[in-house]
Amino acid sequence: MAAVDRRDFMRGAALAGAGLALGCGGEDRRTERAAPTGGSAGTAPPGGSAGPPPPLLIDRASVFDVRAGTMRPNTSVLVQAGRIGAVAPGTELNADSGAAQGAARIDGSGLFVLPGLIDAHVHVTHILYQSYMTGDEVLPFYLGHGVTSIRSTGDNVPAQRLVERYADERPEISPNVFRCSFLIDGNPPWHPDVGWYLATPADVDPFVADMAAWGVKTLKIYVGTGREVGRRVIEAGHEHGLVVSGHLLDYHTADAVRDGIDCIEHIYTVSNFLLDDPNDRHSINLDSDEARRLIDIIAEHGARVDPTLMVFWGTLLFMDLPEVYGHPDHDAMPARLKAFWDKDRERRILDWGAAPLSVREGTWEKYLRLTGMLREAGVQLLVGTDAPEPQVAPGASLHHEMEFLAEAGMPAREVLTAATLENARILREDGNRGAVEAGLEADLVLLEADPLEDIRHTRRIRTVVRAGRALDPADILSAAPAG
Repeated sequence: MAAVDRRDFMRGAALAGAGLALGCGGEDRRTERAAPTGGSAGTAPPGGSAGPPPPLLIDRASVFDVRAGTMRPNTSVLVQAGRIGAVAPGTELNADSGAAQGAARIDGSGLFVLPGLIDAHVHVTHILYQSYMTGDEVLPFYLGHGVTSIRSTGDNVPAQRLVERYADERPEISPNVFRCSFLIDGNPPWHPDVGWYLATPADVDPFVADMAAWGVKTLKIYVGTGREVGRRVIEAGHEHGLVVSGHLLDYHTADAVRDGIDCIEHIYTVSNFLLDDPNDRHSINLDSDEARRLIDIIAEHGARVDPTLMVFWGTLLFMDLPEVYGHPDHDAMPARLKAFWDKDRERRILDWGAAPLSVREGTWEKYLRLTGMLREAGVQLLVGTDAPEPQVAPGASLHHEMEFLAEAGMPAREVLTAATLENARILREDGNRGAVEAGLEADLVLLEADPLEDIRHTRRIRTVVRAGRALDPADILSAAPAG
């Protein structure tokens, strides 16, 4: 009877969350948003526009080839009806070409074109609920920083659908939103607002069928799920064509990888199984036989790892280092989100912050080293952030995550491919996005400097193209709340 009562509670929470997602009912806590004054030349202001966007020519830019990992100089991109119509040398495709007649033109001289960036690990209701915010409010932060798609990794399912619908109706200020299941967990779920308890393998199939009917892309196994249930989640998920991801503890990562899990979330879902002392998260031993075996198993079975280094940088170091707690990326965050980050600080100081700073700095270095070891072993890394967790700013944090991956030894070309094509693949969306190629959706980022020379140049955004519309990042960000 207790399990039935909990399920009733969770269903009620789901319905309540759907109302909360877009501010339905209760006090609207959003601040007034200033109306944009209009886009710069060649760009559209945010706010929703009817009909397909006009044709657009990006004339003679340098275009990143995600498969070769190189820039193709003097290359033009023609966008038609929101998709990439052609990519060709500037000598063949330019403003004088018949195919480009009538298209708005962006002079690509000195610009570098990337596929739209994808954040492979975000939450669109969890954390925001605790910040008295709704998922729609943070969407402009992603798009304004060139993140044209986000992958939820565990949220209230009906609420996610409303956030996705909002994003679809407002592509001028919103990324694509790809949804995930509730967190599949033990009893009680670690996060009651977004968790769902499955007691036995017999409970798995109807739950997975429900999630598939809701149209989620990903199933997420969480810390309290054991192997028996977890294995059936993987099997049933694959039967429905869903990606299965895991933030694991009771289910050993090696077992989950052998059972066919697609993706491991968080670097500590690897490192937690490499502790000399199971009660001390800092006692990671990367030189042990266990470490080599686990890395080899992950590589052998082709599971991806999404390190989300950003969230550990914040969690381990924010209570001591002003350059972490007061990082410039946090300045533009809404007051309500920063207030929650402050409120959550005491809990994290008593948890992750319990060890001396020197110990925590050592753990951070181990996370970077383990990330590099996985990459060297041939494990495909993804680029995700865990936004909007404390000190993980939606949008800007993806650029910071790419910087950390480069610091861990990943070449810039691999970081960029991971943040685009490989993140699209984990969504099974590489037929729609993740590359600058004809036929794909026209989600692009135009940079003023070459990110292959310095990964930090991904922050130097001139224009964001979302579903074929050229947008000024400042105008997008003007739609985000400050309060």
